[in-house]
Amino acid sequence: MVSKSTSILASAIVVWAVAVVVSGDIAQGSVVQKTTNDGIYTKPQADGAKAQFDKVCAECHPFTVAARKKIKDIPLGDEPFFDNWEGRALSEIVTTIVLTMPNDGSGVVSDEEAVDLVAYILQQNGFPAGSTPLTKDTASAVVARPKK
Repeated sequence: MVSKSTSILASAIVVWAVAVVVSGDIAQGSVVQKTTNDGIYTKPQADGAKAQFDKVCAECHPFTVAARKKIKDIPLGDEPFFDNWEGRALSEIVTTIVLTMPNDGSGVVSDEEAVDLVAYILQQNGFPAGSTPLTKDTASAVVARPKK
């Protein structure tokens, strides 16, 4: 018969072993951070945000440096976009849109609209669509340069 203390010791060893394996996986990078290359929005979601983008964002935010109308326009593609956002969570873009756009005070963008706008931005930057829409909860994915 196994004593109570032996059972407790065995349980503690199992918990310790699991903790060591999990912490080793994390240290070795086995816990994978989703990126913008992982199909984290849907095509219908992005397509549906085009009209909102054209209405609220397009005046100041082209997708290429060459498409700028004014020198102060901030491209949502090309090097300026990646220089600013690469390695950062999409949730930061969502928050920036909600809190500061449009910057002329002409309207308000809701969290849901901002998430859809980010899906459109991803689509326009050549990131692959997936089968699940982007949400505030999945916006922890980080911006990575598109895979060619």
